[in-house]
Amino acid sequence: MQFLRLSVATGLCAASLSACSTTTEPPAQQEVGSVTMRTGDAANYEYIYQPTSGTPDRVLRLVPNAGWFYYPDTLAGVPAEFNVYLQATEGYLLRGTIDGGEVIIVDNGAQLTRTGTTILPVGSETGAVTYGGTYGGIVVEGARDMNPSTVSGLVEIEVDFGDYAVSGSITNRVLDETIAANDIALDLTDLIDGAFEGTTTGGDLNTGGLVASAGTYTGLIVGPNGEHIVGAVTITHTGVDGVVEQGGMILSQ
Repeated sequence: MQFLRLSVATGLCAASLSACSTTTEPPAQQEVGSVTMRTGDAANYEYIYQPTSGTPDRVLRLVPNAGWFYYPDTLAGVPAEFNVYLQATEGYLLRGTIDGGEVIIVDNGAQLTRTGTTILPVGSETGAVTYGGTYGGIVVEGARDMNPSTVSGLVEIEVDFGDYAVSGSITNRVLDETIAANDIALDLTDLIDGAFEGTTTGGDLNTGGLVASAGTYTGLIVGPNGEHIVGAVTITHTGVDGVVEQGGMILSQ
């Protein structure tokens, strides 16, 4: 009798495989390619990293008829994940890289680049993925600030590949290596083709009576399988003497 029951059950599974199978379909995938995004007035330029032989590495800022070279330098309070460059009249530049991505921060904006193809998991089966990493930036008084303050922190971003949504926060913020600054909320926004743009809330620097206005953040998911994120933040801090915070983000799953 037991053999008969087993035979009948086997026959039912053969007739209706979906009813008996325990396997599930793998998540859908989306392929996105190389792209460059620029924010603020940095959109007027193109920044090109140039590793050179016999001279220091440098970053070229291209303009329609000419260009400026930024050379390696130092700036206290910038996280080790970012390299610091300086142009003698234009000011400081921060550059961070990770597999498949680059973020460049200057006093008036940012340049984000995804290099190569990234495969993203998408669809309701995928759900949310958490990325964590480092935040580093400069706080400038207008253009060509040759003595900027610096800010560092930790970043966490959640990407929901099912709902195509992004949100996060920047915590443990420190201004000029000594002053505890307030957290920044990266408000909920949409994920479109592995890229996102949204608004920020909070982020007071807790010095000089400055108050953080609502800011903006931008990011790209990078890496062969979307393992990393590069991003940028811009926040205006208003007061008697207003300043602008330009920051970069580098994160991994």
